[in-house]
Amino acid sequence: MVPMGDWADRRLKKLSDTDKVRDPSKVGSGFGKRIANWIGREKAYPTNVLHLATETKNRNHSAVFPEDLPEWFIKLFTKKGDWVLDPFMGSGTTVFVAQRMERNAVGVEILPNYFKVAQQSLKPPAGTQPAQLALLERQGKYESGKSK
Repeated sequence: MVPMGDWADRRLKKLSDTDKVRDPSKVGSGFGKRIANWIGREKAYPTNVLHLATETKNRNHSAVFPEDLPEWFIKLFTKKGDWVLDPFMGSGTTVFVAQRMERNAVGVEILPNYFKVAQQSLKPPAGTQPAQLALLERQGKYESGKSK
């Protein structure tokens, strides 16, 4: 859970009739909301949309994302000294952020060129344990199976 923030004071002062009852989703998903449930809360689960700047520093990968994205989740779910696993490491943004935030990190990648990029760019901050990186190399031909 995350702190409600200052917006709650403004938003919850004047509730509409819709805010006081369960307002079903307009897309027919079955989900809904009742804003009045938030009165008096100090913390809440975040919404399903994070609003972050889309600018990234890394241009060496086809699917880069801003450092703020893994930072938000790392802050939410871990504390200093915990472990962060990135099973799709790519160029290492999540591992980099985890190290910066004093977390231990493990990064796994299957593409050698991205693994090399991550290896070259990830330098542990002074006094911290280096991240553990793994390149999963192809062992023969992989076969896909149909589920039964």
